Amino acid sequence: MKHCFKILIFGLLCVLLCSTASFAKDGEAKKHLKVAMLLPLNYDKIGELNFTKFNIEEKRKSKYACFEYITFFEGARIALDQLEKEGYNVSLYVYDVNENNVEDVKKILSDREMKDMDLIVPLVFQKAFMQIAEFSDKYHIPLINPMSSNMNIINGHPYVFKIQPSFSAEAETVVRYIKNNFHKPNVILLYATKQKKEMELYTALFDKEKFTWCALDYNRFAKRVFEKLSNDKDNLYISIVDKGGDKNNEVYANMLLNSFSRKKNMPNINLIAQYSWLDYQSLDYTLLQRFGYHFTISYLNDYTNKNFVDFVKLYRSNFKQEPDKIYAALGYDIMMYFVPLLTQRPDNFMQNPNIDRSKSMINPYYFEKTADTIGFQNKRTVVYKLNDYKIISVGR
Repeated sequence: MKHCFKILIFGLLCVLLCSTASFAKDGEAKKHLKVAMLLPLNYDKIGELNFTKFNIEEKRKSKYACFEYITFFEGARIALDQLEKEGYNVSLYVYDVNENNVEDVKKILSDREMKDMDLIVPLVFQKAFMQIAEFSDKYHIPLINPMSSNMNIINGHPYVFKIQPSFSAEAETVVRYIKNNFHKPNVILLYATKQKKEMELYTALFDKEKFTWCALDYNRFAKRVFEKLSNDKDNLYISIVDKGGDKNNEVYANMLLNSFSRKKNMPNINLIAQYSWLDYQSLDYTLLQRFGYHFTISYLNDYTNKNFVDFVKLYRSNFKQEPDKIYAALGYDIMMYFVPLLTQRPDNFMQNPNIDRSKSMINPYYFEKTADTIGFQNKRTVVYKLNDYKIISVGR
């Protein structure tokens, strides 16, 4: 693959990636796309790096910030290689920006090239992102938010595409999974007072599907956690309890699992809880396995996913290492989705932003918006289960 690279030094790094192929479809297709990517690459700190066999394993820590987000670009680069073979033509402008510095963002947005972009993809914090959102509104440029779970980022910004599913999208996925996989569900929802809105969202979905259910405030009624178990139905516990902080949540997770293990003559259950439980070193994986632990997450290094395995092979070939947990796959999927869509539908893209790219993507997207004044929310997430001490995908 032939590329040209152009580096401009104005306190910022700008890389222009130019594919030489052209896209030949019908007359309505756009022949060439310009995509801006704003990443905190910390290019100015590369000269400070000092690798030895003792500190190289710490490269993900703050003093090795140069490596934190580079995998996002690497994943996107692999996608562009693949898309060029399909006949697409993309110029990718990569800017090095402080993720929390609004002034850095303003400088980039003042570049005359930015007004002509077909797509903007930043990895920045909320204040900086809001600055870019106002710019995308003004010039009608689609803007991707890869990481935020905050629904406020799409309010008042109709050109924003939010990749990470909201809590409501995750709840809908969980309820759909239960409906499709359990004949007589009996759901026991564990929550705390601060999760009242989330609890009400879940219970409305339970009522819609006519599930047997109860909701229990765990902080107040932990001793009653077994009262609604059934011997002739499929018992599912859904925990949305958040005690505030990983340490407190780890204590809660252990308490709940231990109470399950001490319960005599307990019928079979399935537990749906947060993905973060896998990071708690004190948790007994035997108990997670025993109680059918499930979780939802939009991106996971899932080696049972053929598209992910194919991506890993390309990543290893290009960069001689494994991809990180999320950024590389995100960069890949965003390019694999939006480049064909913007190329094929330049005129009605905003009216119909959904296209089937499931054969090419690691995790396909489905976008929805509920009003003209707000942006688009990705509704796709994945349900995983711990099965035979392996994490497997069981539903979407």
